[in-house]
Amino acid sequence: MKRFSALTTLCLIVLQAAPALAVQHHGGTEGLVAHQTGHLLFMAGMVYLLISTWCERHSASGWPQFTTFLIFILLWNLLTFSGHWLAEYIPPSQFQNQGGHHIAFTIHSSADLLFYLSRLDHLLLLPALYFLFLALKKWRRQ
Repeated sequence: MKRFSALTTLCLIVLQAAPALAVQHHGGTEGLVAHQTGHLLFMAGMVYLLISTWCERHSASGWPQFTTFLIFILLWNLLTFSGHWLAEYIPPSQFQNQGGHHIAFTIHSSADLLFYLSRLDHLLLLPALYFLFLALKKWRRQ
């Protein structure tokens, strides 16, 4: 009975939650600086973990997958950080809009291409999470 009650309560909380969109703008310049600082700290943490896994020479089951996860997360952070920074320099005229939504982006330079690729960050994030899942699965079996 307690499980049903907890599950019902959880469902009600989830159904009443306000939408949290994947891409949300932060308030003003200070919001971007705080967000970028978060990326820098996240990258520093991933570099620390990567160095410590290499120094301790973890090679048992799960560690190679975890190292791959760290590399993908680090690359994701670098790409996303660059994309946030470049977004400040992209003129609105490069976006083609229809019905209030961006439907296309015109690429004129390598910086524009990097900005466009930064919008495809899920191509790094999803494999990272997959490798984390594999590492956790192997560690659970031990």
